[in-house]
Amino acid sequence: MHMGEFLDELKRRNVVRVAIAYLAAAWLLIQLVETLFPVFDLSDSSIRLVVIVLAIGFPLVLLLSWIYELTPDGFKVDSEEDRSSAPASHRGEKLDRAIIVTLVLALGYFAVDKFVLDPARDSEREGQIAEQARSEALIGSFGDRSIAVLPFVNMSDDSGNEYFSDGISEELLNLLAGVPELRVISRSSSFSFKGKDIDIPAIAEQLEVAHILEGSVRKAGNQVRITAQLIDGRTDTHLWSDTYDRELEDVFEIQDEISAAIVGELISRLGLAVEVAPQVTRQTSSEAHEAYLRGRYLVAQRTTSSVESAIREFETTVRFDPAFAAGHAELANAILIGYSDRTEAANISLATPHVEAALTLDPGLAEARAAAGNLAWLQGNPEEALSHFQEAVRLNRNYSEAYTWMGMILEYELGRYEESFAARETALQLDPLSFPAIGNYISGLIWRNRLTEADQQLAKAQSISPGFFHHINGFRFSLGGNWSRLPLGYLDTLLSQSEIVGNDPLLATYFALLGLDTEALAVLHSPDPQVLSFLGHTSDVVSITQGNFESNPASLTNRFLFGMALAADGDYERARPILEEIEEENGGVDGVNLRTDYAAALVTIRRKFADNIELEELLAPIRNDIHRLRNAGITATTWDMSADFDSGLLDYLAGDRENGLRLIARAAENGFFIFLHEALLPALYDDPGFAPIRESQEKRQARERTKFLAVVCNDNPYESVWQPASGTCDQ
Repeated sequence: MHMGEFLDELKRRNVVRVAIAYLAAAWLLIQLVETLFPVFDLSDSSIRLVVIVLAIGFPLVLLLSWIYELTPDGFKVDSEEDRSSAPASHRGEKLDRAIIVTLVLALGYFAVDKFVLDPARDSEREGQIAEQARSEALIGSFGDRSIAVLPFVNMSDDSGNEYFSDGISEELLNLLAGVPELRVISRSSSFSFKGKDIDIPAIAEQLEVAHILEGSVRKAGNQVRITAQLIDGRTDTHLWSDTYDRELEDVFEIQDEISAAIVGELISRLGLAVEVAPQVTRQTSSEAHEAYLRGRYLVAQRTTSSVESAIREFETTVRFDPAFAAGHAELANAILIGYSDRTEAANISLATPHVEAALTLDPGLAEARAAAGNLAWLQGNPEEALSHFQEAVRLNRNYSEAYTWMGMILEYELGRYEESFAARETALQLDPLSFPAIGNYISGLIWRNRLTEADQQLAKAQSISPGFFHHINGFRFSLGGNWSRLPLGYLDTLLSQSEIVGNDPLLATYFALLGLDTEALAVLHSPDPQVLSFLGHTSDVVSITQGNFESNPASLTNRFLFGMALAADGDYERARPILEEIEEENGGVDGVNLRTDYAAALVTIRRKFADNIELEELLAPIRNDIHRLRNAGITATTWDMSADFDSGLLDYLAGDRENGLRLIARAAENGFFIFLHEALLPALYDDPGFAPIRESQEKRQARERTKFLAVVCNDNPYESVWQPASGTCDQ
């Protein structure tokens, strides 16, 4: 048989059609297997088996198609077929239809896979790769030189000895944190495993460390036995252990002796080059130390009641030992982080003597420097605050909270966005289970539209603290103008913590955002300028900021807020000298927190008085800040932040009305809330082109208010912590 005859015979027997149909069907089957097998937890070997079977089947099918012929009566051996009964083309019609159907299905699957499934998989894969890269970068810089100190187990019959076992762990952690080459996980993360039955490798994985130090303490009468062991967190292998039996004549001498011995062993075992051994902390009374440990535990919870309880514990600490520098420093920090009904002025007054005491008693104490930074920050001196935080992390490179505070200063006050995010990452590296560290990092991810990574961190936060998760999750899903998620998430947090609403400016802000003015005022036990600004009570804001200014006129923050309050109230004549003086002192607008509303106030004031306005000189620093925002990847629009709005407002002020309104409208459409009550922007508010933007925002506000009320006015799930005021549900 010649080649031409052979090819004709292949076609006549439909071998070519069968081959095409088989290959198309096999490809489609493989795609379905790759998609479905993982859903049922079938391994890759199962997928490979399917591919092998299909490959083996291909020549067999071709052979069968050569031997057998498809006829109206079914399959017959080709030699038995009466070829005159039907032309070859008719015999292949069924195969043609089968091929067409298979190819259509294959193309349909390809389209869905390419344009629907692929982007979702790519997004998930990018998030996983980014998270893995972050983890490898954080651990990789230290290699094996990372450790977490778990709380030592109290094996004594008396549960009252818990403070002693905690004290051993705390002392070890503090000493290890002083070793420059060692990454030490902060107390709040390592102590979160206290009393939990979790194996060492799982703990090491969650904390992203190579080593775990654990132990136990047994105290009976005048005797104490302390056991410590160093474990490889990846293999759960014991690297070193020792037991110490001592008489309990002086608790702190024993604690210092054992701590120094264990640190020496760790330095040797981990191959650390330390020129100067870590210094043992000063001794104090057992009452002061126990109160200090309780305060440290409580302040890490970051709720109103826990922080207030922590303040009382730290006050007990310094009452028992007025020379305990760490007690003064932690007391000041607990006051200054602001979880209370006190005003900022009251917090400053209460914390200042403790900051001064801590710095006097131990100027080389990182916590004292951090307290000084928080005080300077609240006093309106961000550069001074940053200097203190930088010194704190120089003294203790493992001080995670100082990195968190540094990141916030860099972000909100100084516009150094990339440095801020790096500080947030470092804080999370050092304290991976800390609620504030995770929350600040998630916020940074959300602002950068890295939502897949943010959701991964949210899942981790949910397993650590459901209460904390609800609030940040509400912020995450408020994007796009879903403002009702903000108060609902916050109330979920209060509900999970059984925390009854007290004086709560943040919840009041969320209520004001929805236009629930009565509710906003009801949850405020003391006036709050931001909430009152939301509600259009600008004259009340002037009174509050004027009082703060008069109580501390040296504070840049107090002067700035008073001047801005006057401008917002339309009192341009009194606002002008204050705001222009601040501009001159700080070398221009860019020295004053890079505030777009500040530039808008100056433009409005100068136009009011018919001054010769150098617009570009006034607006250029704000434009530069917006460029820095975009270059740092901060592109998301949230209810309170939008580079589009800032850019649009600057364009509008500079005379580019059309582009300005276009960007402002886009910001509003994406969920940014525009203040409508202040006198900073009369030209914009009165512009006919702004009217549809205002109308759209008011409709969204009404829609989100309705969504919120639909939840709380029908079998209110938050009744135990908050109830709507009379008349609210009538809306």
